[in-house]
Amino acid sequence: MTAIILGMMSCDKLEEPYFTEPVVQKSDTIALEAADTLNFDGKVVVLLEDYTGVKCVNCPAAAEIASNLQAQYGEHLIVLGVHPKSALQSPAGGFPDFRTDDGNEWNNYFNISAYPTGTVNRQAAIGSASWATEVSNAIDGDAPVRLIVKSEYDDATRELKLSIHSKFLQDIASDDVRLTICMMENNIIGKQVTSDGVVDDYVHRHVFRGTADGLTWGRVLSSAESISAGSNFITNMKFTVNEDYNAEEFYIVALITDHNTRQVWMAAEKKIK
Repeated sequence: MTAIILGMMSCDKLEEPYFTEPVVQKSDTIALEAADTLNFDGKVVVLLEDYTGVKCVNCPAAAEIASNLQAQYGEHLIVLGVHPKSALQSPAGGFPDFRTDDGNEWNNYFNISAYPTGTVNRQAAIGSASWATEVSNAIDGDAPVRLIVKSEYDDATRELKLSIHSKFLQDIASDDVRLTICMMENNIIGKQVTSDGVVDDYVHRHVFRGTADGLTWGRVLSSAESISAGSNFITNMKFTVNEDYNAEEFYIVALITDHNTRQVWMAAEKKIK
């Protein structure tokens, strides 16, 4: 495990306006503030997962495509660099070890065997040349869910508390809606194979560090036949951030998905410091 769970995760369905009323939820809930909802613009936030490797000669070019797309779309595109388990991700020879069990399971589900490969909102695996088109198509629409991550981090203990607020803005027809809570570390310096040879001080961006709770495909928010527009959920958890991770570059990425199709409906990113 890459994180130690200190408290049980909880998920409560609540009615708005919960950000202006006295906090009556569980005591560990970090309440929303008015600005959190006023700043939500209702646009989709898209997830691009870049399946990559430290010994993949073509992967740095794909990472540059992902970074350029993120610069273009700003907060409406989240990138995760996923390192499964194969020879191209092996740390042997002094390369950093970014492999995760979660990422390997995702990789196998999408039957990815060549790198770089990506998925946009967890639909078909595609090459990096198609990322721009697929992101553009996915980002064109209204968000079905408002997803906001609130956090409190203690430097002394490295304890991170999370409250993830989900409000469904449209009726959702699915009997398996899930929340996946991912850890991501940005700007890690380490060896990388490139077209110019091995670079010792390559900057690895958007590195997926695993799911925070060990639930590869997420926690069930609702198993009802559908979720009605206006439904609210709050998911709380806390854990200790691994000492090997740089808290200054540590992010939480939350995903609302339809587990039946693996479709990502909405994503949210939160830097803890």
